[in-house]
Amino acid sequence: MRTAGTKRWAVGGVAFGLAAALSAGVAFAARSGAGGALAARVTSASASSGGAGASGYPGGGAMMGNGWAGNGAGGGAGGLMGGTNMMGGGGGSGYSMMGGGGSGGGSTVSAGGLLALVGRGEQGAHVDTKANSVAYTGRSVTLVALASPHGKPNMTWEIDGMVNPTVSVAPGAQVTVVLVNTDWGYMHGFELTTTPPPYPEMAMAGVTDTFFLMPLPPRTEKDTTTANYYTRRASFTAQAGTYHYLCPVPGHAAAGMTGTLVVS
Repeated sequence: MRTAGTKRWAVGGVAFGLAAALSAGVAFAARSGAGGALAARVTSASASSGGAGASGYPGGGAMMGNGWAGNGAGGGAGGLMGGTNMMGGGGGSGYSMMGGGGSGGGSTVSAGGLLALVGRGEQGAHVDTKANSVAYTGRSVTLVALASPHGKPNMTWEIDGMVNPTVSVAPGAQVTVVLVNTDWGYMHGFELTTTPPPYPEMAMAGVTDTFFLMPLPPRTEKDTTTANYYTRRASFTAQAGTYHYLCPVPGHAAAGMTGTLVVS
C-alpha cells in the first residue's frame, strides 16, 4: 500500500547515450545459485527484431543471433554477430540455458498502459517515504522500475513513487522486474549486482552482476501523454543477501542511477 501524497509516476529526460547495439532484443535473467546467492549470467539470446528508432535515434538489432534493423531515421544494424542464436532460445521469448526466463525483445506500452503497470507494482508494496524504502511481503513480487522519469532528479530510478529507494523482499520470493524506459533521449537498462557503489564510468566492466535486463530505447516521442514506452521483463527467485540495482549504460550508475535491494 502507498502513503498519501506520493506521486504515482513521472516521465522525461534529455539527450542520447550508448550505441545502438545496446537497444538489442536480448534478455538476461538469473537463477538460484549455490551458497544462497543469485547466480549470474546469460539465459537467453533473442533472434527478435531490433527496437524501433526513437525520434530518429538508431534502433537496435539482436546482439547475438539474427536481427533486423530498427525503424526510424538511421535504424540500427542487425545482429552484431550474425547467424543464428549463439546462446539460447529463439524468437521473442527465448528459453533459458541456466534457469529463469524472460522476454527476449522489448515491447511498448501507452501512457495508460504505463499507469496500469505502475498500479500492478504497487500491489503488496509497503512504502515508507521518510525512510525512502519499499517492502514487499508477498511471495510473488512485481517490481516496476521507471528509468530516469520526468519530475525526478536526472539519472535516477523511480520505484513506487520514490527516487532510488531501498527495496526489500523475502527470501524465496519470485521477483519479476519490469523495466520501463520513461526517459526522453537516453537508453536505460537494469542490472543487479553484489558490488556496492561507487561505480566507475563503465559500470558493466567493474561489477559482478547477478541479473541483467538489456537497455531499451527512449520513449517514442517527447509528449508523455501520447508517447509509447519501451519495456521488458524477467524474473528471478530472491536469495538472501544485499544487492544493488543500477543502470548499466556507461556513466549512468556513476551519476546516481542506483539503489539497494535487500533480501531478508
